[in-house]
Amino acid sequence: MKELSANFPYLEIKELISYYAVFDGFKELERLHNYDNLLQNIEENILKKYKDLKSLFIYSDDLKMQRDMEKMLFRICVGDAKTYCAFKNGISPNYGFTLYKILFEKKIIKKELSREKPLRVFAKQQIKKEFRGYHIEDKIRFCKNFYRFWFTFIAPNSSLLEAGDFSGVILKIEKDLNRYISFIFETLSNELILKKFECVESGSYWDKKVELDLFCKTSKGKIIAGECKWKNQKISKNILNKLQKKSNLAGLKVDIFALFSKNGFSNELLKHSDENIQLYDLDSFKELLYA
Repeated sequence: MKELSANFPYLEIKELISYYAVFDGFKELERLHNYDNLLQNIEENILKKYKDLKSLFIYSDDLKMQRDMEKMLFRICVGDAKTYCAFKNGISPNYGFTLYKILFEKKIIKKELSREKPLRVFAKQQIKKEFRGYHIEDKIRFCKNFYRFWFTFIAPNSSLLEAGDFSGVILKIEKDLNRYISFIFETLSNELILKKFECVESGSYWDKKVELDLFCKTSKGKIIAGECKWKNQKISKNILNKLQKKSNLAGLKVDIFALFSKNGFSNELLKHSDENIQLYDLDSFKELLYA
């Protein structure tokens, strides 16, 4: 995000996060200042340049394999990103892992390892019926935000773009843009925690029962659990209660609960005096712009 800030110092932090969510990994950032807002930049620099850019995202000469990779990457974008979520509609695990290998080698995707502990089964103990078919899965992440943006909004709408229907695609992007940015806000929240604390591990957390936006262990043995909200509403104490409940359900002994909000916090939360509850608004993210 520092590169965008250096090129566009006039952008507010909310705009910088939004631009970063789309253009991280875009090769020609200097063109962006020619247009007034994010959607106009997307239309002028991506949609109208689609025919030039699409060759950058061709990973196989085999048309079927290329289409299967695009479908698989789209499912990762809009699904839970777990390894097997993409293996549907004719994509078997063996074939799917072949596609993954190509994309890993081209540095389009990377893997985030699960930190869930395996079930411990003692002698004469049976696994509960609902967990018998369960297996721990890693998640697939994109190496650059621009790649994720492409396979969320561009590749699935290629027919509209080939026909020059840019306004139709812009309407689809505008409808789902906040939801798309929310994941990038989670990754930036993780980066902010890494600047605030010396962490030995960090990232998101998921298991068979719950998912947490952020879960970190510090070098001093402290556990941090976090919830991130890229919404126009303020975060209320109800969100904190849900985060605490999910942490308990996962059996995690959390020392610090961290909340990250696009639009601030309720008065009830702001008056909360517990030092183990930390609140980060958009101004907090300005720290990521400096070394």
